[in-house]
Amino acid sequence: MLAKNAESITKWYDALSQNYDELYGEEQEKKHAKVLQILGNRAFNIIVDVGCGTGKLLRLISPRSQVVLGIDLSIQMLTRAKQRTADNDVQLVRADASYLPLQDHVADGVTCVSMTESGPVLEEHFNELSRIATRDATLIMTIFDDKGRTTWSQQKETGIELVASLSDREQLYLLDRAKNRVRASSESSALV
Repeated sequence: MLAKNAESITKWYDALSQNYDELYGEEQEKKHAKVLQILGNRAFNIIVDVGCGTGKLLRLISPRSQVVLGIDLSIQMLTRAKQRTADNDVQLVRADASYLPLQDHVADGVTCVSMTESGPVLEEHFNELSRIATRDATLIMTIFDDKGRTTWSQQKETGIELVASLSDREQLYLLDRAKNRVRASSESSALV
């Protein structure tokens, strides 16, 4: 599949937003359960869900964090997320995952489920997710079509590990910086 530009992705998810939970809800719930299992009982100061969609994972992770931020490119998905998380103190932002409007090192929890495909966008997304993560952050992301199982060049340097194969198309990865003590590199923005 060719990489899609932000405009076509936005149109696709805006159109899909009304039926997204009916079409993909059960599949997403299984992924979210795995994310919650990996997070265990850890509490966070700031957790960011990039590609938050309709807010299902946001609703589940909000009780474990002081600040919860959901980011998505689709206004319609964010509208659904706002409805779903109205009782939770969740902030929502419209942004592209390749250019997150957040300062460096702000989130000690970062999730990104069912959004990133293998290929050029993978490094862009991983670099941004890593950039916003604190030194001891937990970062969980899934990658579609990662046939080579960790295809980006910095994989060994990052400490990211394959945790689960969610399907024949999607793999779940974990970067637990508290465990790996990854430090910033002045030469690379891949991990900061």
